Amino acid sequence: MSHTRRVLLLAALAALAPSAALAKWTRLTSPNFVFLGDASAGQIRQVAEKLEQFREVMTRALPGATSTSPVPTVVLVFANDRSMNPVKPLYRGNTIELAGFMYTGEDRNYLAIDGEHIDVALRTVFHEYAHLLTSDTLGLTPAWLSEGLAGFYEMTYVTDGGQKVTLGRAPAEYLELLKGSTLIPIKQLLAIDRGSQVYNEGNRRTVFYAQSWALTHYLTLGNKERANQFRQYLAAVRRGVDHERAFSEAFVDPEALHRELFDYVRKYLFPALVLTFTEKVVADAERGATIDDVEGQIHVADLQARVERADEARAALKTIVNRRKNMARALTALGLIDFRERRVKEALPVLERAASEGPGDAYVLTAYGRALVALVEEEKASDARTTLLNQARGPLAKAVELDASSSYAAGLLGYVELSLGKDMPNAVTLLDRAARLAPSRENYRLMLAQALMRQGDLQRATEVLATLLASGRGAEVRENARRLLANVADARARASAAQAGGSAAGEPVRFSTSSEAVPPPTPPRYQFGLRVVQPGESRVLGQLTTIECTRDRIVLHLVDNGRVFRLAARQLSDIDFVTYRNDTPGSVSCGPVQPAVRALVTYRPSPADAGPGAADGDAVAVELVPDDYTPEAVAR
Repeated sequence: MSHTRRVLLLAALAALAPSAALAKWTRLTSPNFVFLGDASAGQIRQVAEKLEQFREVMTRALPGATSTSPVPTVVLVFANDRSMNPVKPLYRGNTIELAGFMYTGEDRNYLAIDGEHIDVALRTVFHEYAHLLTSDTLGLTPAWLSEGLAGFYEMTYVTDGGQKVTLGRAPAEYLELLKGSTLIPIKQLLAIDRGSQVYNEGNRRTVFYAQSWALTHYLTLGNKERANQFRQYLAAVRRGVDHERAFSEAFVDPEALHRELFDYVRKYLFPALVLTFTEKVVADAERGATIDDVEGQIHVADLQARVERADEARAALKTIVNRRKNMARALTALGLIDFRERRVKEALPVLERAASEGPGDAYVLTAYGRALVALVEEEKASDARTTLLNQARGPLAKAVELDASSSYAAGLLGYVELSLGKDMPNAVTLLDRAARLAPSRENYRLMLAQALMRQGDLQRATEVLATLLASGRGAEVRENARRLLANVADARARASAAQAGGSAAGEPVRFSTSSEAVPPPTPPRYQFGLRVVQPGESRVLGQLTTIECTRDRIVLHLVDNGRVFRLAARQLSDIDFVTYRNDTPGSVSCGPVQPAVRALVTYRPSPADAGPGAADGDAVAVELVPDDYTPEAVAR
């Protein structure tokens, strides 16, 4: 289980100030965050108002934005730069000077803010939190869109006690850069990804950031017609439509858009938008409460470990545990250090002790159950796996009982029930809850579909998978959805055959209890969850004979009734490979395909004037089918 750490650095403007010998810590809870800090209660409340207002603006701006976060977000508001030093990331042994940053993890997110420089820190935090909300809502996005939205919304200013928000101010550094730089052509801008040289180095990288911001600003506030197209584009991206196709369909003529952007940038007149809210987002009654400073120290050490200062965090937590009794949260943070370092067996006894000392703490119990599940994934012996799953069941069930809003606990317990295979109704209930609480985490819906299949509810399983197939945010999710849909087809076929042979009507179709893999396909196969051919695409059925690889591109050779189709791509990873065969190897590689295999290939045809030697089109997906499979129709 991995985490992603996002840190955008800003030079800290703080002057060093002495901290009190005994810091007073305050806790404040808002609808979407938990705030703790040794800053003043007024500073913490100010941060709470601005963050909640920013989140409200972002969720209104993004089509279909989720209203809940998959995991809790803890905001640490420090009194000053010195107080914040223990959680700052290190570079070559020295702390990186910054005013604020964000850490995102699988079980918890953290924001760290210097209370003496809130506005400077919040610009950083807004940028990174915008990335998080964009990812949760839209999934994988092209680099220009991700950076453009983050750059646009980081310039959000909250005033009038949290009731007025100003959007669209132009960063001074971008104006200076755009004034003296040549713009990147729109088509090139769209093609830049996170592995591109432009994205990672040189002066053109800063031009890329500035132009991505300018394009987003123009599409949001600069042109009403384009703003409508931009909303159409974002909605299409959220549905899982290919980014290039979504852009082409929404904006039609990229060259015209580039000319408009050039004129827009050269005018240097970037309008701002002021939004007024009738109510504050943080109620006046929420004044914050003073807490034991040890609680704050535990959170500091937890974040310290997550920003790769584990040795310091481990020492601090051991001191706390040795001095205090019933320190379940400290033990959990200590155990999770070993867990993240992949020493699960060392972490387990610490987390088990934490669970025994904190039997009423859902977070503590979930961490213990998570470690047991991790051991299940490492264990090969089926008896040992079953023992661990049953052991994990208790603490996770208690965590779900204690915190009904935790998608993470519900998802883990749903995984356990699905793996044990003894209580499918409960597995369905848990995974359905996890999927509703965290709609951006599509693995919950994949597991829900498997639980429904094992319960025999093939109709609802089909509905869940069809949605993922149409709007899944990554190729892997869509591939798993297609494979599971193919197994639903198998189940329907077996059920029909069983009923034809005189078995009891309505008898549920049973699958194996393994949840790590899609149930094995069983012939005969009557239908597939084939990829839907999109507008502008064609599909051909034939024998895949060769995968030709050169330095610049990949070319698939597909033979259909004597004709050889040559279908190109930049690299193999750009093509969505799916198999519905039992005899297909687990990977594909360059060279002759021996023996040749029957395949449906979806592609975008090359233009008629592409010239001699051009490929027949750009390959989009390859679906390997049984030798005796004949579709009713193949789109050409």
